[in-house]
Amino acid sequence: MFLGMDTGSYHQAAGLGEWRPRQTPPMRLEHFYRKAVELNLQGVAISDLRLLERADYGYLSSCRRAAEAAGLFLQLTYAGFRADNLQDAVRLAGATGCRSLCFRPTLERPLPVKTMQVRLEELCDMLAQALPVMARYSVNVALAGNGGLTAEDMLSIYEALNSEYFTFCLDPASALLVLEDPVEWAQQLGPYTSSVRLSDYEIVADSAGARLFGCCLGAGIVKIPELLEAIRRGSPSARLFIATSGGSLPLPFLDTVFLERLHHLRPAQLAGMMRLLMEQGLENPPLLQFPDLSEDEVLAAEDERFQSSLEWLCSLLEETQSDVEAEEGAAE
Repeated sequence: MFLGMDTGSYHQAAGLGEWRPRQTPPMRLEHFYRKAVELNLQGVAISDLRLLERADYGYLSSCRRAAEAAGLFLQLTYAGFRADNLQDAVRLAGATGCRSLCFRPTLERPLPVKTMQVRLEELCDMLAQALPVMARYSVNVALAGNGGLTAEDMLSIYEALNSEYFTFCLDPASALLVLEDPVEWAQQLGPYTSSVRLSDYEIVADSAGARLFGCCLGAGIVKIPELLEAIRRGSPSARLFIATSGGSLPLPFLDTVFLERLHHLRPAQLAGMMRLLMEQGLENPPLLQFPDLSEDEVLAAEDERFQSSLEWLCSLLEETQSDVEAEEGAAE
């Protein structure tokens, strides 16, 4: 199975957060390429456009050539909600040699159902306008929910576009942020998924409901074995990009307005989240890295989180492959 690195796993080392390394040069694309090769990974998902230092063709071509020399598949990420910016991001992806663009629409769900339908139509039109650009540059756009779309929303867009250049990027956080199950997302969206931003989260109660904290794969609430099995059955060629950001995400399911924005929310979904919090919720948030740790400790912790996740995932995939081979042997 294809494994890659999401650059968001080294957000601090790249100097893209509020905290920035002072003694250590920040990671740039060449560092990510080199690290991916060292870890025997097959690709790099560029999760932040700021890692592209310039937009001129000469620089972008050099990024493409370096990735090709290293034998790496590239995916670029665009987060926003503008048609012209999406098309520009597709062009950037093409010039950089990225065959895939993960599109994370920055969409806050409105309260009225009709207004949400208008937003979906705008999103669909935005993607439709970009289709000729995708075809010209041979770039596939993979839509992520980004906390603003439900699985039903995404499927409706897929059906409306009906294009070989349009797929999904499955992200467990996208499902959790609309109180849906990542495994159910994988089952529903798997046949149309081209990439997976594989992440895991610990959950902690707060006054608004809960908060999700990024953690090592296998240490959190995401049922990764079941999710990967659904992906294997639905889209075995999907690319897995390991994302181990140590950041946090709000999940205010006790907020009335938040719930009203989820127009098709079922009582079982809310009950499931409450049960998850009671059964697996931490008593206290994970210790924050800053400002208590030294720079070396911060960077080492970030690297350890990724390395441990990679080792855990490789072990899981080996076990899964052995089980699949045993099943196939028994069937014969």
